[in-house]
Amino acid sequence: MMQRDGKKIYSGIFRDGGAGAYAKRRFRERRKKLMDAENMLMVLTGVPYGPGQETLWTYAFVPTYQEPSLMYLTGVNQTEVILLLDPHSKESDEILFVKKKDPSKEFWDGIRFGVGDPKSVNEAKRVTGIKDVRDIDDFEAVFRDRFKRQSKKRVGTFWLEGIRNGRRTTIKSDHNWNFKQQVERMLRKWKAPKGALHNIMETHFDLRLPLDKYDVENTLKANRLTAAAFKETLGRFRELKTEYEIQGFIEGQMLMRSPYGLSFPSIIASGHNATVLHYVKNDDPVKKHEMVLLDFGVRWMTMHADISRTVPASGKYNPLQKLLYEIVLKAQLEVERQACAGRTIQELNELCWNTVNHHLKRDFLDQGGKCKLKYKERPHGVSHLIGEQEHDGDPFRNYAVQPMKPGWLISNEPGLYGEFKMKLNGKSYEQEIGIRIEDNLLITEKGCRNLSQSVPKRVAEVEKLMSGGE
Repeated sequence: MMQRDGKKIYSGIFRDGGAGAYAKRRFRERRKKLMDAENMLMVLTGVPYGPGQETLWTYAFVPTYQEPSLMYLTGVNQTEVILLLDPHSKESDEILFVKKKDPSKEFWDGIRFGVGDPKSVNEAKRVTGIKDVRDIDDFEAVFRDRFKRQSKKRVGTFWLEGIRNGRRTTIKSDHNWNFKQQVERMLRKWKAPKGALHNIMETHFDLRLPLDKYDVENTLKANRLTAAAFKETLGRFRELKTEYEIQGFIEGQMLMRSPYGLSFPSIIASGHNATVLHYVKNDDPVKKHEMVLLDFGVRWMTMHADISRTVPASGKYNPLQKLLYEIVLKAQLEVERQACAGRTIQELNELCWNTVNHHLKRDFLDQGGKCKLKYKERPHGVSHLIGEQEHDGDPFRNYAVQPMKPGWLISNEPGLYGEFKMKLNGKSYEQEIGIRIEDNLLITEKGCRNLSQSVPKRVAEVEKLMSGGE
């Protein structure tokens, strides 16, 4: 397997099966055997999606997997569920549709809400608080009846759309779009007037994005648990020799503290791997002179911690690492000071990267440092919304130009990525480095509250913990 600076280059996209230098021959022989056996034209395809990419809102194999809009409205975390809301009905203004109770399936997968007998229906009503629970097989008939009763023939549902490059764009690859198409087919069959279907996305996000007090407490707990896992990891860091050992340890620590799963698969990137923003393979050795970027977090209930820290593998930042790290930290602290309701994320972007670039020039370039950045001006946005999803809000981030509201939870994650060279205290340093520092800020009327304050990030704090100090 080809390497660069001791790091495996292709191990994330090419699995050689341990054959090493003989891998190409091994796979060629397999292909040849198939051709010899079948002796015909063959066409084979790979998967159309990576893990979790078929839907925008989750990752594969996580304990919380519900569509966030439905989770926000019901708390129900199981598949094949529909919610009907009918504010004009005198019969029932909300109906939860679920499948029939299936004890044999529950034997395999655990308890599920269901219908089919009074006991099961009462169970669903009692736990969810929804007083009208029906069979999902009856949804179309019930929906038709409710639609026909409406004096104004209008129906709302939820799908994802927004503006990209000045044009309205729709996400057509997820379950929300598929359901929208099903509803449209029903409406056409019932001779509904043109334009009867409306997207409730904007209204829904307006309601969902400001966190309530329970969401805030759950987010705070997720951050505190993440902080405890991080501190434990720093104390054992010198024992961990590879990216996957670090990943295994910190994820184990997080999962020991929460039954709700990780916020996302962790990024553990050492050395120049940290200049890849969405680095995922986590399979390289860690060298003592390198820094290690960790992007990690755990859930509590349906809320997330989304944290990034960059630490020295040796336990102590060298002078170049410290100088660059503190440039990023200065920008992060400035964003935290300026974030408040009424300002926009776009404004925070300008503030962040202007601050990074100002200090990079003043503290590094003007002092004789040289660098080759991996980007022009800015590598990524400084912020995204966090809520029911770890990346919440519209998928095109049109919210970035909207005035922030009290209760919004945003990330604060400046970074610096490139090749850096400088002589400090008579010694020359040259490294390819990626640095990111990320916290979670709750927007308030006059400022913000850092919910991840418990996660150490100051140089002295990090070094003390890595040396075994409390």
